[in-house]
Amino acid sequence: MNKLLSMELKRAAKSPILWLGVIAVIAINVYGILLNGYGFKIFTTTFLLENSDLICIILAVLIPLYLGSDFENRTINNKISAGYTRKEIYIVELIVSSICATVLFVADILSVFTSSNIAGLEFSDKVNVTEFAFHAAIAFVCIITVSALYTMIVMISHKQLISLGIAVILTLALLTLGGKSVSSLNQSSTWTDPITHEIVENPLRIDSFARTANNIHVLVSPFAQAEFHSYLLFESEFGTKEETSLIFKDFPYHIEFCLFNILEILLFYKIGIRIFRKQDLK
Repeated sequence: MNKLLSMELKRAAKSPILWLGVIAVIAINVYGILLNGYGFKIFTTTFLLENSDLICIILAVLIPLYLGSDFENRTINNKISAGYTRKEIYIVELIVSSICATVLFVADILSVFTSSNIAGLEFSDKVNVTEFAFHAAIAFVCIITVSALYTMIVMISHKQLISLGIAVILTLALLTLGGKSVSSLNQSSTWTDPITHEIVENPLRIDSFARTANNIHVLVSPFAQAEFHSYLLFESEFGTKEETSLIFKDFPYHIEFCLFNILEILLFYKIGIRIFRKQDLK
């Protein structure tokens, strides 16, 4: 299996989509930090974990095109003929997809730090490096979960264009829904009326059942979590974590995201490998 993994990693490294994705996240960070002006003080943490939704979109294109070519070119049959089991093939593809996701995630983080260093930005006035490390780990597990979902879609559907269509449409739809839930959860209880300048109740604030429903959505959807990543460091600054948690409210980090994501990775793997084992590839 090591030989197959090495071969697949080399093939993935040649994918232009992967490197275009890396260039895209780097370019966005360079523009945002070095080439854009702001009317307020910015920190390194202002830009960290901001591109998780973009990484999901890149993976929605990359993984179907990369894995789907195996089925289009019938090389998947050659791997089976060479003696590799379907389980080994699936695990290798899952690992490679996860590594591609890791490359994009690391490129995003490193480009923020590099650009911030060039711009002479302070890290943060309220968030320390340890807190960021915990939040980054939570975001990383989410991105890996998304890559596992795309792997399952491709390994089940076999068709490159069908996989691409499903992944892209699903991603855009779930990111949109996730963004709405995250926005609703992060509405403050009061706001300043633009006309009277009085502090009044925020009509967009949700409570009771609506808040619980949106909390559940963010908890179970890695795409909603991807939209939430930009708020993770914000929560550390302003102490609003309890309002956006369904469980572990008193814990300073959203470890519940990691727990559900790990369960979803296992679920996607079990479903994917079970169906892939039974399919006729001829």
